[in-house]
This record gives sequence, C-alpha cells and structure tokens, in this order.
Amino acid sequence: MSDPLSCAATGDAPQPITDRLARADAYWLLARAFLPPPRGWLLSQWSEPLLGDLADLAPTLGLDLTRLHTAVATVQAQRAALGSAGGPMADWLVAYSAIFLTPPVDAPLNTGLLLEGSLAGTVAQQAAQCYREGGFAPAENFRDLPDHVAMQLEFVAHLLERAEQGDEAAEALAEDFVRHFVAAWAPLLEQACQRATAREPGALVWAALAQVIQQLLPAPTV
Repeated sequence: MSDPLSCAATGDAPQPITDRLARADAYWLLARAFLPPPRGWLLSQWSEPLLGDLADLAPTLGLDLTRLHTAVATVQAQRAALGSAGGPMADWLVAYSAIFLTPPVDAPLNTGLLLEGSLAGTVAQQAAQCYREGGFAPAENFRDLPDHVAMQLEFVAHLLERAEQGDEAAEALAEDFVRHFVAAWAPLLEQACQRATAREPGALVWAALAQVIQQLLPAPTV
C-alpha cells in the first residue's frame, strides 16, 4: 500500500491519500485476498490485517465493511463451535482450497469460467491483450491464466498508480478494463462464493469481499 510520509520523519503533517491512490490500495488488498493464504495461518491472522487496511481506506472511498466484518465474525464462531479453532482444519488455506481449488470448484477464480463457461478462452485472451497494452506483467511466481481475479485486480491497481503520476492513458485503460471485465464478473463471483458456503462456510468471507469489489466500481452510465 502507499504509506503517507511520517510526520515524525519529515516534520510535516502527513499528506492525505488521494481518492485514486486509495482505490489503487484497495485493489491491491483485494487482489491479495483472492490469492492462497500462507500455509498454517488461522482466519484471524489472515483477516485482521486485511480488515484494518480496508478500514483505513473506507472513509476516503465510502466503503461499507459491515457485511465483511459480520462474515468474518460468523465464520470464526462457526469454526470455533466445530472445534476447528486448532488443528489442521483450522488452516485458512484449507478453506480457500476447498472453495477455489478442489474439484468440483464451486467458485472459479478464472473469470472466463464465470463469464463464458470456458478456461483459457476469449476472456483470458482479451485480458492478456489489455496487460500488453498497459505494459503490465504478473510476478514470475504467479502461475495462472490472465483472467484470474487477483491478476485483474492487481492490473487495475498498477494502472491507477500510474494515473496518479499523470498517465492519462493508464487512467483511461483502467476505466475501460474495470467496466468491461471487473464489473462483469464481480457480481457472478459473489453469487458463486455465496453458493459455495453449502460446502465450505468460509466462502461467506470471500462473498463479502466480492461485494467490496463492487463498491469500488464506477456508477453505471446511462
């Protein structure tokens, strides 16, 4: 995230974060939230930093995080009641894998499956073309297709950071990409995660995160 300068280090009051940088930070946070959690982490270890960082951005972006906080609290209570507060099943990565990785996948993170029912199809190809136009390349250790939720959100964050530096083409591409891609799959992802709660209650948290993504979307044009 973009950290404002410390007034203790500079002697000046910290500069308020701009709306554009706040949105970039939010997209970065949400991108990482849809990547596999570190092995062995509990839900609390994963959620507390995320909730704190989003809360810092909420006033600037007008985010309502009530549903997300409720989802985390509900899932934590459920896991405690089932005795999964400790032991192998407490690993939040196990929940992530059950929802997004283990066949049959309840909530695919490759958005081509959500939008056109296919893997490595038109959606993935179009996303890859946008990345080339935007001069964006995923991290070398990222092993997935271009239409992965996390990659798309990271791309938007990358463009918004460039736009903050005066790159008008990056801002235009970010707006087009969000409207064409993110706005199309975010509601479908929320619905898929909600359905996935029947098999893994932890999906409630990612359904709420998908709803936060939708709060970042621009208002529909008439």
